[in-house]
Amino acid sequence: MNGVNAKQSFDKRVKGRKPYSGHIFFATKNGFNEGRLENYSPSGVFIKTKASLSIGEVVTIALPYLKAKQAKFQGQVLWRNREGVGIELFKKRNDWLDYIRLH
Repeated sequence: MNGVNAKQSFDKRVKGRKPYSGHIFFATKNGFNEGRLENYSPSGVFIKTKASLSIGEVVTIALPYLKAKQAKFQGQVLWRNREGVGIELFKKRNDWLDYIRLH
């Protein structure tokens, strides 16, 4: 099983995804990128992007937050396909859980 199709073979997600459509920015060791947050769960996100990211690559995601604050979360690319990447967050931080409860 290769990393590109790993998502199709199994799904460790305990809680379901929630749809969302919003423009986001994210950074990797190679620079800044942008994309659309398509869906999320307490443990990760799917970002639709044209950026070429590798399985295991560390990503810092900046999400629009309440009252014009910015929230940043780190994770790693768990899977990818032609449309984008699935990112597993390193920690289920309280800020992230608060963010997804409100959106």
